[in-house]
Amino acid sequence: MPQREYQITISPDGHVQLHVEGFKGKGCLDAVKLFEQIVGEVKSQQTTSEFYEPEELVQYRQELRN
Repeated sequence: MPQREYQITISPDGHVQLHVEGFKGKGCLDAVKLFEQIVGEVKSQQTTSEFYEPEELVQYRQELRN
């Protein structure tokens, strides 16, 4: 299974930047949707070369803990 990484940067003014690596094709968009549910709507988006590679099947498991 490929290594997937998420780099989250929060600036002093509250601006959140998310950098996703390790997803091929449009699978990264599903990962971004998960973070969007947590931090709010996406205001801008840039794609990398991985976005244009053939897609792979990615499954997510989301757990809520109290």
